[in-house]
Amino acid sequence: MKSKRPNLITDAAELRQLAEQKVAAQSAVEPITLADEKKLLHELQVHQIELEMLYEDLKHAHSELEYSWARYFDLYDLAPLSYLTISDRDTILDANLTTSALLGLSRNKLIKQPLSRFINATDQDIYYKHRQKLLETGNKQSFELHLIKQDGVPFWVRVDMNQAQDCNKQQVFRVVLTDINQQKANDEYLRQAATMFEAAREGMMVTDAQTYILVVNHSFSELTGFSATDVLGRTPNILRSGRQDNAFYDLMWATIHQSGYWQGEVWNRRKSGEIYPQILSVSAVKNEHNLVTHYVGVFSDITQLKSTEARLEFLAHHDPLTGLSNRILLFSHLEHCIALSGREHKSAALLIMDLDRFKDVNDSFGHLAGDELLQKVACRLTSRLRRIDTITRLGGDEFAFLLEDLPDPQDAGLVAAEIIDILNTPWSLANGVEVRMSASIGISLYPDHGRTSEELLQHADTALYRAKAEGRGIFKYFSEEMTKAALRRINLESLLRRALIREELMVYYQPQVDISSGAIIGAEVLLRWNNQEEGMIPPSQFIPVAEETGLISQIGEWVLKKACQQGRQWLDSGLPPLRIAVNLSLHQFRHGDLANRVEKILYETGFPPKQLELELTESALMERESEAMIILGRLRTLGVRLAIDDFGTGYSSLAHLKRFPLDILKIDKSFVDDIPDHEDDNEIAAAIIGMAHTLRLKVMAEGVETEEQLNFLRGRGCDYYQGYYKSPAVPAEAFEALISAEGILKYPQE
Repeated sequence: MKSKRPNLITDAAELRQLAEQKVAAQSAVEPITLADEKKLLHELQVHQIELEMLYEDLKHAHSELEYSWARYFDLYDLAPLSYLTISDRDTILDANLTTSALLGLSRNKLIKQPLSRFINATDQDIYYKHRQKLLETGNKQSFELHLIKQDGVPFWVRVDMNQAQDCNKQQVFRVVLTDINQQKANDEYLRQAATMFEAAREGMMVTDAQTYILVVNHSFSELTGFSATDVLGRTPNILRSGRQDNAFYDLMWATIHQSGYWQGEVWNRRKSGEIYPQILSVSAVKNEHNLVTHYVGVFSDITQLKSTEARLEFLAHHDPLTGLSNRILLFSHLEHCIALSGREHKSAALLIMDLDRFKDVNDSFGHLAGDELLQKVACRLTSRLRRIDTITRLGGDEFAFLLEDLPDPQDAGLVAAEIIDILNTPWSLANGVEVRMSASIGISLYPDHGRTSEELLQHADTALYRAKAEGRGIFKYFSEEMTKAALRRINLESLLRRALIREELMVYYQPQVDISSGAIIGAEVLLRWNNQEEGMIPPSQFIPVAEETGLISQIGEWVLKKACQQGRQWLDSGLPPLRIAVNLSLHQFRHGDLANRVEKILYETGFPPKQLELELTESALMERESEAMIILGRLRTLGVRLAIDDFGTGYSSLAHLKRFPLDILKIDKSFVDDIPDHEDDNEIAAAIIGMAHTLRLKVMAEGVETEEQLNFLRGRGCDYYQGYYKSPAVPAEAFEALISAEGILKYPQE
């Protein structure tokens, strides 16, 4: 399209020439006076100035018009949209440069070409349909179709078409083409992405930069139980299970902020409240300015995977028939046990058990019956043996038991005896057959019988071989001496149970003496056992057995009742009031309602509470301080006196003991034995006495055997003592005789 510019007078000289010609013509007609000539020249000069001003205005207007035309053609030709003018015969009359670039042809080659030539054959009907509708209605038509470039590649455009008239009043069509090929590609990508988003088996969610959920897919709802309505506008915190702490999530977000991505396992919660494991990945979406605009989370439920992994892990370390640990796991635990026991100087035991005559069951009833029996054995062992750290099926009918942190080597024999007893009962199988089993057990100890796993296994096997060779149904240590000691311990338990029935236990009394006056003020009750077959059995042998078997509670209550009965008898016989000191075991302190039991015994016997003194060890108090405070408070309410026994052998913390409502502190015999010859013991005893008095506690020394010891204690202000220097523990009758020899007793002033 060419511009049509207006013709303007461009030279003022021409105006001057025209004026002079006009004056000359007028002079030829009639003469002009000088005045007229001057007037005319003046008018001509004025007209000249006016014409020059008009010329300048026209020149400026012309310049503006040229600029406008240039700007118009720039806008038209360089517009981002394609503009065309089409004749009513579909001929391209005009097109801008954008159209030329869009179709890949120069403008000269486009002019006079039909537009339909550039429309894909499949879309020709669309074009003519809308063209016809425009002619019929006069309304603007907008539609989409494929055009074809010069290279034959089709692409999407949107067509906006209007009717118009040209300068000759001819009907034309103004067409605007917008390239939407990329938009269509994006739309297709988004459509496919949306289809994949919804069809994905993984749960997916998209949040904004502040982590508020914008959209979730169908799998999200299936996996979590939360519908889109439940979660839109909320944060993913709604899914948290609480299993991971804030530090876990802080590290996760730190990784996302640093790298833009995080993947890992997390435990989340379904809407139902069920907690389940996920594999979760979180990606940050950034804009062109590298600012986060969204986060995308993708997760899968790995419950089944975790279950499978756990099952495989279980089978790798456990026997598939019985569910017990296998040889691999036993070796792992054994190695760990040896390392730990070596560092902490502790003992451990390995027991190897073999079922006697198990082969007969397999041969007689088949392997299915044998497998059933093994399963029943495993079930009974795991349900009954709470003290076992590891129970292992080594293979066939052979089992192993690992006992860690063994307090006493003889405890292994107790466990072995219990195992033998558990298995020595009839077994009913599914086929209706009843079988009887026995077991033989070999025991090796760490570190006595070996310091490696191989040595312990080998020596336990050797001990098992001896047990089977000596008649089966028994246990053997690798060391014969240990076997005898364990059998002795088991025999003591049996004898002790019978002793309670036979009334073989006796209560002895050791005098407690006021140091300043030398008067007997009371007695500590000590337990003795006179067995019918063996005679006197030392407390050091039977007390540990009583504590381990739980008999100590029954025995302790019996001792307390006997002591109160005896104290009441002495009062009734006219003897002065005496303190009766009774030891309470840790088991008594831990179990049962101690205060109620003491109150009941005092009531039943009529013994005055103020004359009963209960002795507890430091460990009993310090193990459960808050609970001990309550128990001691209730005992103090009853009116009984409270003492700490064997001070110095446990925690030895007066700072802790000052919180307890105590009356007496007893110095352990081990600190008295070397007084006054051993300077360290002298200083310890003196320090205990001084600190106890500071806390307003009386002090009693145990195990005083010499006058030198007594003199030292007297010099340091010790209040009371007991020990062989005055008298060993004696029966009640002997104690009465001792009191009679002392004469009239008086309590010291306290």
